[in-house]
Amino acid sequence: MSISQKFKRAASWGVLIGAWAGAVVQAAEFPDKQVTIVVPYAAGGFTDQVARAMAPVLAEKWGKPVVIDNRPGGGTTIGTALVARAPADGHTLLLSSLGYLTNPLMMARLPYDPQDLKPLMMVSESPSVLYVGKQVPASNLAEFAGYMRANDGKVAFASSGVGSSPHICAEMLASAVGAHIIHAPYRGNAPALNALMAGEVAALLDAPSSVSYVQAGRMKVLGVASDKPVRSALPLTPFSQSSAPELKPYSCSSFFGFFMPAKVPAALQQRIYRDLRAVVEVPSVAEGVTRPGGELHLLGPEDFSAYLDAQRPRWAAVIREKHITQE
Repeated sequence: MSISQKFKRAASWGVLIGAWAGAVVQAAEFPDKQVTIVVPYAAGGFTDQVARAMAPVLAEKWGKPVVIDNRPGGGTTIGTALVARAPADGHTLLLSSLGYLTNPLMMARLPYDPQDLKPLMMVSESPSVLYVGKQVPASNLAEFAGYMRANDGKVAFASSGVGSSPHICAEMLASAVGAHIIHAPYRGNAPALNALMAGEVAALLDAPSSVSYVQAGRMKVLGVASDKPVRSALPLTPFSQSSAPELKPYSCSSFFGFFMPAKVPAALQQRIYRDLRAVVEVPSVAEGVTRPGGELHLLGPEDFSAYLDAQRPRWAAVIREKHITQE
């Protein structure tokens, strides 16, 4: 090897070592300013509640303010684009849900490149619960499946918007039953719940936390779209235990997790992941995260990416079959 080749190799190693050392220093110094958690949903929703349960303890751990920036709109694309374009210094995080996975499947044009974001940590998962109006003549899952078939194309399901988890889960349920539904999108979860309780629609697939309205006698609950029981103020029959064979395999849930700009150095990504996980495992924070109706499901960057890759074909299939699109 010539002297010039040796010099070039040494210089290359120097660049690599310097970049690695810089990333380590950046991770050690993080944070050096306010950290922002962007929530691409309105304040008060499930995702927002998860963020607000974690933010005070994160601020205490990091010694810097941690603020929640609610950026609803565009089917979550407004807030997601904000984080995709943020500096790669770890000070801007995205806490999102199903829209992160489904928007690229429903939208021909996105205001950001999905490759500019990286999964950081999955926090929780919330199985969908089937709620029906008091006027619906069904007291269990099998009876409701029969009701849907007898009224094919006439049973209205509310949702928090086109392409939302309640919408796609309702279409999945219709396919499992062998019926068609009317989709009634509302501007958010609260209006959808109000429509159900007012008798404007027949059903809604929503979080377990909404059983409080069942306790108040304002609607009925028929089961949870899961293969096992979930924590709830009321007993919820898992679909896997339904007397209707076609409903036993049915499951539908939404995830909640953190994402960050993909160019954040690997050492800093790991540092922030470890801190987030440590905070979620604090009992008081875990209680706040799960109170809206979720179950803890903690996954690191690689496992979270694998989870999303495994889920994507299932959601893509129903989106394609039902021609669900967003402008």
